[in-house]
Amino acid sequence: MTFLDELFDMTDGYVLDFTDKTFAQFFAEELHVDIEDPRYFKNGTSKAKRTRCFLHTIDRKSAVRALRALWAYRKSYHDRMNVHETVTSAEERFLTLLDRMRAGSAAYSTAARTSAAD
Repeated sequence: MTFLDELFDMTDGYVLDFTDKTFAQFFAEELHVDIEDPRYFKNGTSKAKRTRCFLHTIDRKSAVRALRALWAYRKSYHDRMNVHETVTSAEERFLTLLDRMRAGSAAYSTAARTSAAD
């Protein structure tokens, strides 16, 4: 989760450049999810906490789909705003994470359980 926090600028409770409204719209339009559902507020109300909760409560396939959508948005945002990459080996590390998740590796499962316990 630390890598995802860094990748999607979630360290201060935010997620990328989303406002509350655009965050809800993104999840509704891209993922067909109501991120305003109380079940995602289990750990708090910030966009980052809801994103983490969402990722911990859904199946791996859905988590991969959500992360790919967030990645695509991030890339588009970086292109639009001419933002230079600050995360070391971001794309390589991100794709490796997705591969591990798709494969259902023990490393991903253990990390998810550990993060969920925090």
